[in-house]
Amino acid sequence: MPRKPSSGTRGLGKQHTCGKQPTNPARCGCSWRGRYKGHNVVLAQWAKCDVDPYSKGKAEAVLSRMRTAINNDDFDPAGERPAQGTDQTLQAFIDHVWIPRVADDEDDPQTATSLKPMLGVISKSRIGAMSLKRLVTAVEDIEEWLKAEGRSRKWSAKTWNGYHELLHRVCKQAVRWKRMATNPMAQIDRRVSQKPDHFKARHLVEDVEDRLFAVVEQLNRPQHRPNRGKLTQAQADAIRAALAAGQSGVTVAAAFKVSPSVVSAIKHGDIWNPEALTIGTKGTEMRRRLIAAFDGGMRAGEMLQVQLSHVNWRQVTFTRADGTRGHGYEIVLPPRLTKGGKMTGESETIFAGTQRFVQLLEQRRFQLKNNKPSRQFLFGSEDGRQQKDFRRMWRELFTLAGLDWGRDKGLVWHTTRHEFISRVAENTNDPVLTKEVARHRQLATTQGYFHARQDRRYAAAAGLNRG
Repeated sequence: MPRKPSSGTRGLGKQHTCGKQPTNPARCGCSWRGRYKGHNVVLAQWAKCDVDPYSKGKAEAVLSRMRTAINNDDFDPAGERPAQGTDQTLQAFIDHVWIPRVADDEDDPQTATSLKPMLGVISKSRIGAMSLKRLVTAVEDIEEWLKAEGRSRKWSAKTWNGYHELLHRVCKQAVRWKRMATNPMAQIDRRVSQKPDHFKARHLVEDVEDRLFAVVEQLNRPQHRPNRGKLTQAQADAIRAALAAGQSGVTVAAAFKVSPSVVSAIKHGDIWNPEALTIGTKGTEMRRRLIAAFDGGMRAGEMLQVQLSHVNWRQVTFTRADGTRGHGYEIVLPPRLTKGGKMTGESETIFAGTQRFVQLLEQRRFQLKNNKPSRQFLFGSEDGRQQKDFRRMWRELFTLAGLDWGRDKGLVWHTTRHEFISRVAENTNDPVLTKEVARHRQLATTQGYFHARQDRRYAAAAGLNRG
């Protein structure tokens, strides 16, 4: 029968170098040693942590891990290998940690590529059923799943990268909470999006902004659009004049080939009556969006989510380049509202420092302050309701301005963001600062937005003249 060690725990003891041989080894400061299946190590050195020589508790815990590693053929005498992860599944981790964060989030736009639906796709997939321990070494399985889902769901490169970044965030959180040893997503490259040539060769025209602002009020047109297939406004005016001259409604209807009821409606001002038409506010709404784009660099999807609560109404004072003092406001966007925030989990800040941007915010604050939160969207409808998009409006605006727009022409709404970033680059002459203002993660992304204006390029070429 083996002799019981003095520590009272099999395999746990000390090799005394203190010159003492106490009955209880916990009474001296010598290091605890672990012995199991022919292996004999100093526990503190093997576990790379402090093990109190005057207490058995920590030493027994480390000894237990040593035995487990040896039994699993995962023992390294040079040091303890970090645990690969827990047996908790990825689905359970998402359901318990991530889903509660967005379940009642009113800021989440709930589109196919917003946070909650994407988490649902990952959670219900085959990788969602894997344990966190398994995922650490399942790099090929994760990559194959991304490829398969991308093919079956017809993901664009942007959507594919969105799922890649979200998985990266989830695994990063698991590593931070010591539920995974390493992040497997670090070994999977993002998909490279091949941009069309017209995006690489985009050039900005100096007067685009002026032309857009010059015609934007024209969008404040009458809401009523009558059937123009039968009559025109001139014909309706002629009918109204004929009736005023004493002709009967039946005679006028026969002359203009319309029904007597139409003639009666015109007579009473129910239709074709410009004075009774309601003037819309689309031009006023689009003017705010132009300011947010040209002065703040906001993306279309971002500005449609901004509410009064996102503005820090405590003024920020700054000094302009000419030495004068100015003030502005910060718009703090939650992570779920921004492209970069969905990847980093961090809020992003937009600074409103131009006079017209500041006035816009202050006017909307006064206009919407008594509304319910669901009707306090700064760049939504005139009365503060949220709008899904304004694609039809910006296209009509560009047409009114006489701009030859289109993706194949290199002129779309997103060009306004290119304009903003290029201006910041010109004014600051600092690429790193421009990257921060543009809210890009990589400097290479910002450099893709640097476009020289045509007049600056012409002037540069003319400057080469030596004659």
